[in-house]
Amino acid sequence: MDKRFLVFDIETVPDWDLVQHVFGLPADAPREMLREQLLTKYSSGFAPPPYHIPVCIALIDVHPESFQVQNATVLEGEEKTLLQTFWKVTRVRRGSDGKSVPVKTNLVHFNGRSFDLPVLFFRSLKHKIQIAPWDRNRYTVESMQEKLIGSHDVCDDLADYGAASRSSLNVASKLIGLPGKTEIDGSQIEDLYARGEIQRIKDYCMEDALATYLLWITIRFTRGEINEQPYHVAFESAQDLVRDYRSRNETS
Repeated sequence: MDKRFLVFDIETVPDWDLVQHVFGLPADAPREMLREQLLTKYSSGFAPPPYHIPVCIALIDVHPESFQVQNATVLEGEEKTLLQTFWKVTRVRRGSDGKSVPVKTNLVHFNGRSFDLPVLFFRSLKHKIQIAPWDRNRYTVESMQEKLIGSHDVCDDLADYGAASRSSLNVASKLIGLPGKTEIDGSQIEDLYARGEIQRIKDYCMEDALATYLLWITIRFTRGEINEQPYHVAFESAQDLVRDYRSRNETS
């Protein structure tokens, strides 16, 4: 069976219908009242995973030996279809003959253990979609169990699995010389979505996925798991490939 690493990131908007239903508010309750209820319940104002609707998922397909990016794309669409497509991608890949072939996937993400994966699970629960179960062992990079996909949280890894404080993707990216967050941050996604600026959301999602990938391979290089030349080749070629992805979308 083919193997690959799949670096991913998601962007979400609040499920205000669920907020209204859970807090027993009238159907015509204004948005500010709903926000106030969330802020009262959750002091940070950031709701738990069930309240988040995924609107796009960035994917970076990585070769398991060279660590070079083989493909990059952003999935979007109606929630149920988006979820179904994501879980299918974790199970199969398109072969050279155009047919789907089984693949052993190891997911790589930043804080996905606390947010992205729980969101995808809860929302799949809502739509009664069968998921591709992931290995819940916190400390493994690649799952050795045939029926489970691997799951490696770069954020958790950097914090030595709870021994140190967590770093943001923005700080960790800037530490290794990447731009980090630029024009957009996660707090702006809902407004962008309301204005129909989907491409800006997709670009932002891909930027986070790329930063996660570059940070991840830099960690592996620092630990001696990737030699210097393959590391630099993978680092530079990834940025070129993602730039090509963005230019295709800008001209389409």
